[in-house]
Amino acid sequence: MIVTWKVAMRIALLVLLFVLLQSSFFSLVTLLHVSPWILPACAVVFGRLGGSMVGATVGFAIGLLADGIAGAPLGTGCLIFMGLGYAAGLYRERGIELGRFETAGICGLATIAASLALGLFTLLLGFDAALSSAILLELVLQGVYGFLLAFSILALTRRVLRPALISEPSSRRSGPARRRSSDTRASAVDFQ
Repeated sequence: MIVTWKVAMRIALLVLLFVLLQSSFFSLVTLLHVSPWILPACAVVFGRLGGSMVGATVGFAIGLLADGIAGAPLGTGCLIFMGLGYAAGLYRERGIELGRFETAGICGLATIAASLALGLFTLLLGFDAALSSAILLELVLQGVYGFLLAFSILALTRRVLRPALISEPSSRRSGPARRRSSDTRASAVDFQ
């Protein structure tokens, strides 16, 4: 991803939009007594599209803004989302191309991992937390919600940041047209 001032403003607006959506809408909606958590998926999507540095930076910003809005201890969300964005960016920089379903699967697993890490940080910092067997069901449902919501998060982020993305898939028409023009040139050279 090529980050210019315009792209940085688009990223900042997307981060603000996602954090405000989480704090004002998704935290109030309960499906099967579990609220969806979109922020881990957002960090993974930015890492997948922009690389490790963009993923870590955006993950840190998401965590800092979310902790500030929620009144949580500052730093826990920053560390979790920064790690998720960085890991997703490293996966992209290794040259492994992921489709939408693979990205959504990673977002679902990242949501489960972020929930576990946040619970561990909460316990280690000495905050009161109730443990029960319903936590496992909540973790699985949050992972499923992260998987399902990752499609729309990925589509919106890709649409907004399209001018800055380096490796966008080319259209289907340009692929065969390029092959035909190169075959024509090769055959013309063979005959001369």
